[in-house]
Amino acid sequence: MLKYSHFSGQTERGISAIPLFGSSDAALEKCASSGLLPGVTRYIENLRPRNDAQYVLVNAMGAGEYYGSNINGDHFPEAGLIHRPDSWTDNPLIDSIKAKTWAYGYPTFYLAHPYAHHRNKDPKRAFGDVELAVWNDGMKRVELVTRIDRDKCMQFGGTGVWDKIKQGQYPDVSMGTKVPYDTCSICLDWEMYKRALGTFDPRKHSHPGQAALAFHKARIAAGKPGIRGLSITRKDYCEHALREMSRIYKDGRKVWVYNDYPRFFDISFVFIGADKTAKVMLFIFRGGQLHSSRSSSEVADTLGVREPGLEKAASVGDEMMTEAFGKLATPKFGEISKNVVPTQFAGKAVPLLTRGEPELSRKLLDGLSALPLAKTLSTTAGMGMVLKPKEFQRLALMQLGKKTLADELDLRGEVFEKSESTDSVDMGSHHFMPALAELLAPFLSTRCGFGPVIEQRVMVINLHSASKSAAPSSHSRELMDKIGAAYNGYRDSLMHVATVIQDALSQYTPEGMYKVASATMQEMFTPLSVAYLQNAHLDAFGVSDGGVVKLSSGICQRGEGFPLEEHVDLEQPINHV
Repeated sequence: MLKYSHFSGQTERGISAIPLFGSSDAALEKCASSGLLPGVTRYIENLRPRNDAQYVLVNAMGAGEYYGSNINGDHFPEAGLIHRPDSWTDNPLIDSIKAKTWAYGYPTFYLAHPYAHHRNKDPKRAFGDVELAVWNDGMKRVELVTRIDRDKCMQFGGTGVWDKIKQGQYPDVSMGTKVPYDTCSICLDWEMYKRALGTFDPRKHSHPGQAALAFHKARIAAGKPGIRGLSITRKDYCEHALREMSRIYKDGRKVWVYNDYPRFFDISFVFIGADKTAKVMLFIFRGGQLHSSRSSSEVADTLGVREPGLEKAASVGDEMMTEAFGKLATPKFGEISKNVVPTQFAGKAVPLLTRGEPELSRKLLDGLSALPLAKTLSTTAGMGMVLKPKEFQRLALMQLGKKTLADELDLRGEVFEKSESTDSVDMGSHHFMPALAELLAPFLSTRCGFGPVIEQRVMVINLHSASKSAAPSSHSRELMDKIGAAYNGYRDSLMHVATVIQDALSQYTPEGMYKVASATMQEMFTPLSVAYLQNAHLDAFGVSDGGVVKLSSGICQRGEGFPLEEHVDLEQPINHV
């Protein structure tokens, strides 16, 4: 079972995560005086401030017998945390090597890295490393020193984390853990569980938890009940763990799950109110009282973490976010764009690029309209394609069942005017359809706006003369205004999808997208790419002036353009899963 446990940066017990070398040094001194290990203090004293890295002291992980369960209902017993090799030295250079093959316990923190929103598939995309991991027996807690690298934050979406830690803010800590199972504090059959642990054989099992797991599975395979209260996945959870996590009964019992054999693989810093990961660590209050909280296994499911190899299969599920918080503002593109130096060339190249781009044909758009709009918009956005107002208009009208109106507007060359309003549009990387992307692959070389492709496109710009100007539609001004507002929402959401799509692309690489799927953030979002994604086709709205119809720049392409229909088989079945 994979889990994400949340630990607040500041609690009644003090500060759990302290940025070093800055305004928070006073907090470090207070923490050191209240029980920090002398060895940790010496290690920190030997560090030196760096421009390219920051250090954070983490004291979040305490033994459950002394600190209780965390806000996600996880109890980490002392015996499971202190498990370490007999030859453990407390020398990080030596211990970090020993930890590579260790089964569970705090030494496995040396295998953990900070990631953006727990995109932990590739350690090369991590922000940094755990430099020191020790057990403080006096305080009954794990103490860590974690390094955050500036360049990697800039590359892999951690700019916000870097900036806030640099400002001395105390981040919350989110820790990724893998356990063979967990057990319920309310209904675990302790007698059978102890019997199962007693079957441990070092010749067969790496630790007693593996023996208990095999015992549990063998009973189920034989048609007998397994160990009550033991869960291998969240689907196995009893009602207590599933619906009442962290609830305190009238008799004083509290609902939590024991994690006897934890193996840590991720330690990330999050900020409540801003970070997407933090938002899924939701408390549920009713009548002013804590009723329950999201379990760490549910958080892992919501984040899309999957086996094997601790991969992240998708970004945070929008439907879970909406359920928890209602309508959320779309994260801004600024984290990337503020680090991209604009150039005059990029601004001038965008109109030249869009002028020569092929249009999606009516036949293709009509075929796409048969799919859920969220999937079509998200997949094209994930491929770096920016739909033109005319294309978006036809898709929207076809979705509304107004094919006749769509044909009439196309025939007359009428397009909705630019709107000052914005309506939200359902888009996200979880809507990305590999099968649809395969069908649209012929357009990659001429419509993709991501760095690895667009930098090649600009080298072979093929100028085409502008077509006749498009007119604003006189049909149902209210309907056209709504489409215009939806187009604005689509462009905002497109920028968000573009920044998180690589996780989906890394599992699917159609011809021409290999470079995009493996690109760094700097390669993905060049000045030209950012300028294109932000500004492409914003001059293609219908504009009227004193009864004379014109376009804002006169370079919008109309008509069927370059309909590459022969490359797109709309009769081919599309897998909706």
